[in-house]
Amino acid sequence: MARQRAITASKPVLAVATESASMEYTTLGNTGTTVSKLCFGTWRFGRETGGVVETGRDEAHDLLDAAWDHGINFIDTANVYGDPDGTSEKWIGEWLDDHDREDFVIASKVYFPFDGWGEPGPNDSGLGRKHIRAQIEGTLERLGTDYLDLYYIHRWDENTPIRETLRTLTELVREGKVHYLGASSMAAWKLTKALWESDVEGLERFDVTQPMFNAADTDDVGDYLDVCADQDIAVCPYSPLAGGFLTGKYERAEDGTVVAPDGSRASLTDLFEDRYTSDTAWEVLEAVESVADDLDATPAQVSLRWLMEQDRFTCVPIVGARTPAQLEENVGAVDLELSDDQFARIDDARGVDDDGYR
Repeated sequence: MARQRAITASKPVLAVATESASMEYTTLGNTGTTVSKLCFGTWRFGRETGGVVETGRDEAHDLLDAAWDHGINFIDTANVYGDPDGTSEKWIGEWLDDHDREDFVIASKVYFPFDGWGEPGPNDSGLGRKHIRAQIEGTLERLGTDYLDLYYIHRWDENTPIRETLRTLTELVREGKVHYLGASSMAAWKLTKALWESDVEGLERFDVTQPMFNAADTDDVGDYLDVCADQDIAVCPYSPLAGGFLTGKYERAEDGTVVAPDGSRASLTDLFEDRYTSDTAWEVLEAVESVADDLDATPAQVSLRWLMEQDRFTCVPIVGARTPAQLEENVGAVDLELSDDQFARIDDARGVDDDGYR
């Protein structure tokens, strides 16, 4: 199977040498902003799982230091990341105090109730004007900045007309509080509807999306990605390593269940097996490990490179490393280059045809 070539001309890729790798940079979709080919995700900052904080404040700052040392200039957060909500944004803001804000591309999100204000009221969630206006001010204050480079809607709001949401977000852009708009998880038809509304009403468009997309996940995202390719929308997938499944640290028992090391994602949640470990996913992992052996790389690096080399659209995976060493391994994906045969080997295991469909 031949690797799919881009529908439009590929984005120029710049390389900058760092201590461990030559970080690559690319234009973010149809914007004028240049970002590293990996985005650093901070959803673990201050997050409690089973009473245990996944990433504490000092660890968070060490990780941000490591990301910057490796040339990552793109940082992803959300107003509800951390316990309590807002912790991730606050810790990033504290770290930014010692750095030049203009060196970084900062993304955050809005939709969910913000518990920092106590019991949520009737207007304390969703994408209505009142909630968006309140949340952008809190986000900017916690981050210690006057503007966001990228503001995502965290979910689609069934109860608010998309016109109201887009008008409010457009106001934020025109006021200079936000540079570009993004959309996280939603159906392809909803993304299309939002783009149509923007075009008809002369409003700002979504330039970036953030779906769950990785080599092991073969749920139907083809239509969604087709919209992104056609409209030159950047894709910044979360869970690019399928919750750690594509790192190769899990094994399959004879009864088909997952054998997980202590403290890993699979041992922390019962949802892991249902979400990530289908029969197809195990075949994909085998293909990824085979390519990793060819390249003397790790499965995680190959999985990230497979995403970075998607050439129908700009693809910038969001990595949520737990330690600087893990982040360094992730950044090693920059040094790889998959041959057409290696790329196709992974696609074949996913069961997709020449148009990217299952």
